[in-house]
Amino acid sequence: MAAISRRVFVQKRNLISLPRDIREKLNISEGDVLDIRMDDNKIIIEPMKLVPSDQAYFWSDRVQKDMLEAKNDVESGNVREFSAIREFLDGIEQ
Repeated sequence: MAAISRRVFVQKRNLISLPRDIREKLNISEGDVLDIRMDDNKIIIEPMKLVPSDQAYFWSDRVQKDMLEAKNDVESGNVREFSAIREFLDGIEQ
């Protein structure tokens, strides 16, 4: 993504407003959580999307790696089709 630069002013109570084009590009809405950190002499603000705890496993490195592998298999045609559950189960046991 190309760098976007905007000037904003610090308002009363040290508030800043994120420019509309940046909010829209990053899909940031009221109530969203932002991570703010300092790196050397820079302020970095990054949107965070919270994941419900019962779905956190999906975002683990292992599951994401497995999902990417499955996606690549499907795209390359490395798949098998089964016409019955028994045929599927027999295929797993091989």
